[in-house]
Amino acid sequence: MRLQVRFSQWVSRALVVALILTATPLPSFAGEPPAPAPPRPTLTALVQQAAAVTPLAPARGKSSAAQSGKADLGSPSFFKKPAGIAVLITLAAGVGYALYSTQHDRVHSAGKK
Repeated sequence: MRLQVRFSQWVSRALVVALILTATPLPSFAGEPPAPAPPRPTLTALVQQAAAVTPLAPARGKSSAAQSGKADLGSPSFFKKPAGIAVLITLAAGVGYALYSTQHDRVHSAGKK
């Protein structure tokens, strides 16, 4: 009986030491503190730097549609393309199945009535 008590005390002490060693951060054993990070630039400094690098006037020779990022208005609609048609069919099938499953539900709860 006495052997079991000592063994459990030894195991509990070993677990406590293992937890302390695991929880202690390793840089604390290194001795030297880490070097401080350089200060981050302020927002106004970043804006001024971006304004100095980015040209304010649009470059000549490029069309205004290419610069504004708009798509060509003469292209067909997304839903007229094969990918758009597939999306519409999938959407219609999902809505149809949802409506069918709500009407043909096998479980009838009292709260639905």
